Amino acid sequence: MGPAALVARLKGIREPLQKRRALAAALATGDVDDWVETLAALLRRAVGTDDADAAAAVDCLTHAVAEPALPYPARQALYAAARDRGHDAVARLFLDVSPNMADDKAAAAERPIKPRGRALTLGERKSLARTHERQLLLLLTKDPHPDVVAILLDNPHVTEDDIVRIAAARPGSPAALTRIADHARWSTRYAVRRALVLNPATPLHRAIRLETTLRPADLRDLAADPTAPVAIRTHAAQLLASARRTGLA
Repeated sequence: MGPAALVARLKGIREPLQKRRALAAALATGDVDDWVETLAALLRRAVGTDDADAAAAVDCLTHAVAEPALPYPARQALYAAARDRGHDAVARLFLDVSPNMADDKAAAAERPIKPRGRALTLGERKSLARTHERQLLLLLTKDPHPDVVAILLDNPHVTEDDIVRIAAARPGSPAALTRIADHARWSTRYAVRRALVLNPATPLHRAIRLETTLRPADLRDLAADPTAPVAIRTHAAQLLASARRTGLA
């Protein structure tokens, strides 16, 4: 299946989760070398052109590689084939390193949400995270506990700016950032994805997958950023170089 056929197939599936599962199941079948070449061509098309459908397909891919419908042996075979064929940017998508999650005990301790306010338990903070009051929501975006963040993510009164604020916070909680990266609604927002990639606390394999969906201008900035992790800089540079070699960027 070539990149154009893959894009067309995915475009015909409307529900995002169903789309990801369908791609994961497809990746588990067929010739791995053919799949690797298709995915490499898809990345070149997404990075080197203004093709919104290709970009959407890459976004789907970055989620599909973590779906249970793509079993570990298939993921391992795709990774090895991508490395053997010199498509390192594709290979990195199939890495699934367990994140070094911080111990949440400290984040769960009682803490005030207002200066000089009384310390609130985790349960109290989780309850407040369901509020519609803007001032309280702004205060709670500073709470590092992933359970509080998970409730905020589903709160209909939270805005994209609120989620970007959480995603960009330093120091960040890897567990909380992972909740954002996995969220069906907020993980689709470009500003949120970009903030997660730039946050050094985001687990590296997730940051790389999100980075794959960024625009060329942001990839160029990351490739030249001496403060970014080496893997992030290398991935950005290889995505851009691959697109340039085919005259797409």
